[in-house]
Amino acid sequence: MRAFLDSLAVLSFLGTVLLLFAFAALLNMVRELQGKLLQAQAAVPAAPAVRSVDRFGSDDGLPTFVLVVSEHCPNCRERAHRLAAVAGPDLPGHAVLLAAAERCGEWVAGSHVLSLIDAALLGKVAVGATPTLVKYSADGTEEWRRVVGSDDDLDAFLAVSHSERSSA
Repeated sequence: MRAFLDSLAVLSFLGTVLLLFAFAALLNMVRELQGKLLQAQAAVPAAPAVRSVDRFGSDDGLPTFVLVVSEHCPNCRERAHRLAAVAGPDLPGHAVLLAAAERCGEWVAGSHVLSLIDAALLGKVAVGATPTLVKYSADGTEEWRRVVGSDDDLDAFLAVSHSERSSA
């Protein structure tokens, strides 16, 4: 019986050694794939750090807040309704809703929000997620962009912009 247990221990030790070699091989494969991904990312030209969109410039010196939305996004619809509710004389700038679908314009109908349904312009703004709020200065230069997850986020981003103007 002792010999059987000894041989079982030796076999389990050999199995452990084989598993370590297998894990080392898998780790090596993962590192090679990571290297290839990094090379592929380096080959893609980086997006410009500052984007400028003349259409979002303003003659009155106020910034433009562009809420980029997509049609089938319930969160986008909620943020659009909130922007429509807060847009007006108290908003320290112009409010724009940018989308590719006509239906999105209905979300802000009858408010102070300008609805732009323009797929080409949407591609030029090029956000990674919706809804995203993008702030453009009076000359149409992008100042920042933020993904807007809630009405509180939207209010906070608009308030931060207001406090930036007040402290300037």
